[in-house]
Amino acid sequence: MYRPAASAFLLALASATLLSIPASARTGADPKGEIARVLKRQLKGDFTPHSPAEIRAAIRPVDINRDGIQDWQVDFNAFGSAWCGTGGCRYQLWLGRKTGSPLRVFDRQVREHQSAERQGRIVFVFDFHGTQCGGFGAEACPGEFTWSPKRGRMVLLPTAGKRTSTASPVLPFQ
Repeated sequence: MYRPAASAFLLALASATLLSIPASARTGADPKGEIARVLKRQLKGDFTPHSPAEIRAAIRPVDINRDGIQDWQVDFNAFGSAWCGTGGCRYQLWLGRKTGSPLRVFDRQVREHQSAERQGRIVFVFDFHGTQCGGFGAEACPGEFTWSPKRGRMVLLPTAGKRTSTASPVLPFQ
């Protein structure tokens, strides 16, 4: 026997349940795929087309904050010399999250990058173009960034001596 009121109730219950589940959980989240879609848009004007496999291969795992959720790094050197210059290559860090898309927390041009563990936290050590320290291109210009859970972003660590004067972990690219 068909009951319109019961059917309407079940449909409303199913809709409410679906709406209460985060979109990433409903779609079987693929954080690497989500980063790849962003990179595809960023690479749109490149001289050389990049295949989806090439883009995904440039996205590598890294740990930003020791929370047990996979984080990601992208070194644009993988996409060729159009993304590199005297200041190095564009480099991105993406923070993985329990729900929702990964969050881009670092995006700058760097000459060198490495990570180290210090005092129980992960520190990303970069060398920027010398002009970022008030010098010229070839001069060393170090900068160290770490994740700050209190601020919810990457922060520039104070270091002795000459260092980058640009504290922003994300710079706009034209």
